[in-house]
Amino acid sequence: MIERYMSQIDNPPGQHVNKRYSEPVLGSTDYPISSYNDLIITGVDFPENEERRRAHLALRRKREAEAHYLQVDIWYKRYFEPGAWLKRFIKLAHLKQWMERNALDVTVRPLVFEFPSLPEAFDGFRILHLTDLHIDAHPELAGRVGALLKDIHVDLCLVTGDYRFAVVGHSKRVYHYLEQVFTQINSAGGVLGILGNHDATDDVAALEDLGVRVLINESVEVHMNHQSIWIAGVDDPYAFKCDDLPKALHPIPESAFKILMAHTPQLYSEAGDRAVDLYLCGHTHGGQVCLPGGGAVISHCNTPRRYLSGLWDYKNMAGYTCPGIGVSGTIARMNCPPEIAVIELRRA
Repeated sequence: MIERYMSQIDNPPGQHVNKRYSEPVLGSTDYPISSYNDLIITGVDFPENEERRRAHLALRRKREAEAHYLQVDIWYKRYFEPGAWLKRFIKLAHLKQWMERNALDVTVRPLVFEFPSLPEAFDGFRILHLTDLHIDAHPELAGRVGALLKDIHVDLCLVTGDYRFAVVGHSKRVYHYLEQVFTQINSAGGVLGILGNHDATDDVAALEDLGVRVLINESVEVHMNHQSIWIAGVDDPYAFKCDDLPKALHPIPESAFKILMAHTPQLYSEAGDRAVDLYLCGHTHGGQVCLPGGGAVISHCNTPRRYLSGLWDYKNMAGYTCPGIGVSGTIARMNCPPEIAVIELRRA
């Protein structure tokens, strides 16, 4: 079984806190600058696959239109959707201002994952995991996130979807806020991302203009010191059901170390059966509004509760469902702070 640990920034080098969850850490000035200067990513450009990529985006655009048509029932959404009940409760309980402050109190959480199969060259490799930014939900959010990111230095940044707040329609201010965030990212290998259920096909070009290489059921190989690991990214499996994990993993050698980016934890069983080593996802917001002790009031995900937030494992695969940065439905968080995850890979 793979060993998984979480450590605090202020732990002495080489020591780990052997516990399932650690308290989030505010501030990030202790993160060292990456020492890797020969990191190369291949497979980022797919000239031979552009036709397939365009065909997939056309399929996704069709499913987006179908899904958005089903969401036009404003009457249902206003009175019967679980989020609508939650909004009314927050208002009646006079919790709105307090929960809104909680939603802006973004934390930085350091994680250490240990794997016997990790190539030696990647011992100490650092990953910035961002998810569910919903960056236009509040005008102050982008500035707060950017202020934290500017002092974090990593080897690669992975973004697992939901860049915007709205599901239907377009908002140019989203890209303005995203620029404030992405210009503060210090990543030697750049930024890889995937799409979530709040994202649209039309967002792909804008994200790539901002420096995010969007993986759409694709994978890339990260090389360093003559060794490599693979990063695979699948399209949204929740609303649009455009994921194709076999296609994303197809180029990857069976024995290679694999990290999967998925928007939701729904693919945990299939990914574990296909020998994925580390599964990174979001979507659930950790519950966003939770009962004391962390129980989610609403999850919006049809997976067992153990996969809805934080660390988990399946067979020999480690997984992390990040609570994410932003919010959806209503600008509120309770017992579930917004989070930036900084992951360090270690060879066990």
